[in-house]
Formats: sequence, C-alpha cells, structure tokens
Amino acid sequence: MKLKSLLEEIVLYEISIDQIKSQFVDTGKLKPDDFDSIVDASGGDSAYATWLTARVVGSKRQRPIIKPEDIYKYKNYLSTFKSRRKEFPFTDINQIKSPQDLSQFISTAIELRNQEEEDPSQIKGVSKEQKYTKLKIGKVAGFTVYKIPKGAAKLKQVACDLGSGTEWCTAHSEAGYFEQYIKQGPLYIFDNGKGEKYQFHYESNQFMDKYDDPILQKN
Repeated sequence: MKLKSLLEEIVLYEISIDQIKSQFVDTGKLKPDDFDSIVDASGGDSAYATWLTARVVGSKRQRPIIKPEDIYKYKNYLSTFKSRRKEFPFTDINQIKSPQDLSQFISTAIELRNQEEEDPSQIKGVSKEQKYTKLKIGKVAGFTVYKIPKGAAKLKQVACDLGSGTEWCTAHSEAGYFEQYIKQGPLYIFDNGKGEKYQFHYESNQFMDKYDDPILQKN
C-alpha cells in the first residue's frame, strides 16, 4: 500500500474534534448536523468522536456501518461503555469494525443499561448521589433523603450501598431482613455525606441512627 493510502486509512485514529470538522464537514463528507450529533454523543471526547466518524463516513477499506439517524443512540451506548468497559466483548472501541461487532456492542450496552435501570447499584464511575438520583426525594437539614419504594425487593444491594457504614440489618445482605421491611413499606435513608446517616421505616415505627439505635426515644 502506498504511503498516501496508508495515511488515509489511519488518519481517523489521530485527529481532534476540530480536525474532524475541517476534514469531513468543511469538505462535504459529513453534514454539519451529523457532526454536531457525533460531538454530543461522544461527550466531546475526540477518541470516541473519531471512532463514530469512521463508522458513519466509512473509508476505502471499510463501508459505513452506523446510519446518521442513529448517531444520537450512541450517547447512551458510549456512556455505558466508558463506565463498564470490562463487561463488553471488546475493551478497545477501535476493535469494533464489522456490523457483527457493532451488534454485539449495542446488545451488551442495552443489557447493561437495563440492569442499571432495575438496580442502580450496578452503575459505576459516578458519585453515590448521581447513581441514586432517581431515588432521591429531596434534602433536609443538610441531609440528602433517599426513598426505596415499597415492594422493590430487587433494590437490596441499593439498601446495602446507601446503608454502608451503619449497623442496620437492612444494609447487610447476609442478614436477610431487607425483603421483610420493604414488603411492609418504603425505607427512607438520610445521608449528610459526612458519615452521619439515619433510616426511617413508618410501618415498623423505626427511626434509627447509624448505630441502629432509635433516635425517637433519646432525650
């Protein structure tokens, strides 16, 4: 292969966001709207943006395998890949070249995303407050308040995670009491982010500190 052709094949692995625009948008190979979608889906990460561009535009050795109208979907796919890379068939995004590779990538991303929807404790690479944002119902006196809904038996690991550092039986998986309490009613967990935590369960009339002592009876 001539040097010029070789450089054309590898250039996509070495260019920045601005260079993508210059090389593909300014030359008419990539529509401005598609470029904007790529930048958004990649989170501004040049490595992922160049990978997406290569799969949308194609090259002399590889035909396009991602439709422009599907670019937006990769915002979620890539986000999941970034945080759970080791659980994908390919740990290097550039190994995904064929339609079959892409199909595996997408199905894995969707499966992992569904797991996170059912059990947010599966989410990796974010703070606890971000991870459990859907369970957060507000703040009071410097405490973030989380609600684990009644009947949400699948969220056992969430209770363990939010209750880490406490003596609550609901926060210890081996104790087996979480299912009992959550069947009766929701659990409310108060966390000030500095090691101070409380848990409230209306149905059993319990409002406990992190040592599992009842605070309503104090003083």
